[in-house]
Amino acid sequence: MDSAKRSKALLIISTLLLGSILGFYWQAIVAWVASPSPPHQKLTLAVTTYPGSGLAYLAAARGYFTEEGLDVTLLPYTSGRDALNATIERRADLGTVADLPVMYATMRGQPVSIVATIFTAGRAYGVIANRDREISSLKDMKGKVVGVTMRTDGHFVLSTMLARHRLALNQVRVENVPPEEMKAALQSGKVDAVATWEPWLSAANNALGDKGVEFRTDGGFVLDYNLAGSTEWVVANPDKIQRLLRALLRAKRFFDEKPKEAQAMIVGLMRIDPSTFDTVGPNYRFVVQLDQNLLIMLEDQASWAIQNKFSVQTAIPNFLSAINMDALTAVQPEAVKIVR
Repeated sequence: MDSAKRSKALLIISTLLLGSILGFYWQAIVAWVASPSPPHQKLTLAVTTYPGSGLAYLAAARGYFTEEGLDVTLLPYTSGRDALNATIERRADLGTVADLPVMYATMRGQPVSIVATIFTAGRAYGVIANRDREISSLKDMKGKVVGVTMRTDGHFVLSTMLARHRLALNQVRVENVPPEEMKAALQSGKVDAVATWEPWLSAANNALGDKGVEFRTDGGFVLDYNLAGSTEWVVANPDKIQRLLRALLRAKRFFDEKPKEAQAMIVGLMRIDPSTFDTVGPNYRFVVQLDQNLLIMLEDQASWAIQNKFSVQTAIPNFLSAINMDALTAVQPEAVKIVR
């Protein structure tokens, strides 16, 4: 074969080979584009109308859950106690909840686990009293009827605030009132005062107008708001929890960078009074952490429950068993500050 024919043959072979290679890659690209993306993992999150659930609402509205591969359903409740119960009863996977319901569940032997604190607050709890019932200070609460949602942080805060004025919890008449009924109970005269949290606290105060007397916890009295669920579910779903925490961390960064815009979104999404942030905003902190204060508060609340005979237990349990640090350690280890 002369050189001209040989060159022509090589050109034909090279062209066919290149065409085969390009065809292979084209088919691979078409197959990749046409193939469906992995389905998002479903997760049901029980959330309250308390501002402490704000990061969850932000993460949902800004698409952070979706971008982390989660299909999250927000299930609304008016108290963290009910949100935690939803996880125990398997109506939800995780819930937003204060410390006290977790303490009670642990004392009852129900295995629940906190995976992160997502909010801390001072001055977000307090007492609103009716001035017409001769109440001008907490010292005047003796013998009065106080509406409180039993076995919640509102109950614990009432006891703590009374103790600072040398009054025991049994020196007032406690009436169990759901948070969303606080305003009506106070307006109707069913109770002389209510002990609750935001947004119900401001709503009750606004309803009374000039007749209202407000007593809030001071800024040094800080309560945590957490993300928790049944221990069985938490242990079985580390990947979902890590994805959720990453989304919440993104929501926190958005809040830190654009606080006014984020506050406006939270107010709109949660349908809370805009004045809530004006009143106690400086004492609100959106976080994603596990701090030693959480453990201390759980132990203090357990001691309070035992002293007031709200629990049949007589010893404070080891609350480290109610805190699962694995997911947050994997996502942001520096946010875990609990001494084991």
